[in-house]
Amino acid sequence: MVPRSRWVFVAAITSLVLSACQPNRFVTGWVPYWGGGAGRAVIDNDDASQLIGEVSMMWYGTNADATLNLKASASSLATTVASARAQGLPVLPTIADSQPAGVMRGILANPATRATHVQHIVDLVMANGYDGIDLDYEVFPWGDGITKEDPRITPHWVAFVHELGDELHRRGRLLSVTVPPVWTSNGAVAGYTVYAQEQIAPYVDRLRLMVYDWSLTSPGPIAPISWVNSVIAYSSTRVPVSKLQLGVPAYGRHWATQKYSSETCPDGALYRESVVMTKAAPLAAAHGLTPTRHSSGELTFAWTEVVTGPRTKPITPPAYVPPSTVVTRVDRGVGGTLQPAVRLGKPSASVSCTVQHTAYVPDGISVRQRAEAALAAGWSGIAIWALGYETADVYTELSGVAAQRPGGSPTGSLDTPVVQGTTLRVTGRALHPEFDLPVGVRLTVTPAGGGAAVAQRTVTARVTRAGMPTGVGPFHGFDESFTLTPGTYQVCATLVLWGGTTGPSAGCATATITGAI
Repeated sequence: MVPRSRWVFVAAITSLVLSACQPNRFVTGWVPYWGGGAGRAVIDNDDASQLIGEVSMMWYGTNADATLNLKASASSLATTVASARAQGLPVLPTIADSQPAGVMRGILANPATRATHVQHIVDLVMANGYDGIDLDYEVFPWGDGITKEDPRITPHWVAFVHELGDELHRRGRLLSVTVPPVWTSNGAVAGYTVYAQEQIAPYVDRLRLMVYDWSLTSPGPIAPISWVNSVIAYSSTRVPVSKLQLGVPAYGRHWATQKYSSETCPDGALYRESVVMTKAAPLAAAHGLTPTRHSSGELTFAWTEVVTGPRTKPITPPAYVPPSTVVTRVDRGVGGTLQPAVRLGKPSASVSCTVQHTAYVPDGISVRQRAEAALAAGWSGIAIWALGYETADVYTELSGVAAQRPGGSPTGSLDTPVVQGTTLRVTGRALHPEFDLPVGVRLTVTPAGGGAAVAQRTVTARVTRAGMPTGVGPFHGFDESFTLTPGTYQVCATLVLWGGTTGPSAGCATATITGAI
């Protein structure tokens, strides 16, 4: 008889092996175009990729004429997409609103230019074989007195998301939208209500909330857990939780502030800079510091130094008085050469001040803390900004999170078709249990006796469906209708997986159209 302690040991090892082999895909993230190499290294890492559910390459921007542009190398984008495809991951590139304030707002307010913009996005997705698109439109709410709370622009935004979602879903593709958060403070709603989370929720497959940058102008945590919990509580009551992802920072900030107001600081002594996670430990070590855990959940460290140097004083240029006449010729100046303009006076004598340095950065433990808060609320998981900024301990910590997806092979089933007059209604379910994103389904209708298809349609299986496995959400049903002439037909359903790969059959069924109601 084997001792019980040995059985416990074997069971523990077996559990570790299974968790290593079975993907637990509750992590997503963005790869910025300026960090493609670092982002690809994360995707190519098998330990990290087992946790990743989809990837968004932030490579696209918007133009003033409602078209799109590529912000960096097409070859670098293709290489990043290839890394994701090699790991079997969905690809939903991100489009960032890269126009000045007011431009995108005008595009969305006009039905004609809005439709043009939608078409350009759909064309981009289809031409490149993407599984969908992610929108990050952070600029459009601003300009001309408009603020993030102004309700006048919300209907145009909602119409845009609705129209784009419909066009993508009728092609079997997905729509993700990334927005700033909303929360409650002292009983009042705060944040970016203009994005109307509850109104766009029916048309999106993923809603990512950028829950970071809490502290900007003064030292403080980037995403304090108390704020995170308030955001989770708010959105959980307005959006189906399986569609929600919590944006988590893989960066912190370092502030250099003036310690004593009585002192004068030299130029460049005071600043604020971002610090990605991979650079935080070297920064602390360079000053002989060991970070400590702050009540926000993040790490923090601080030091002071006396900084000495010159302080220049800008000279106010004289007022310009236009001449009464305009000359036709300008002399080259004394000696035939124009002299450079001078806008600064000579540096003053050196000054000194005491600078307070303060840094707040996340680590693997704080990322896991936020992930578990989101998952406990039933959310899909987290989205990391940005892949390549994080340290290895992030995935070490996240690998210990309990399994969120049931796992297994893609599967589907076709219900018995319903005939009413000349209409054939086709319903069923389709899903990939490793992922909670909807998959595509290709529906094909042929004469029962054989012959060419009389109708074929690829749709996104995103209709609410009861009885779905725990962890994937309810949005894996399909419900489509075909208008047919009288006759007997066979309808078949086939899953369409990431990258347009043909998946397994969900079954076939026969139905007779009589034309009678």
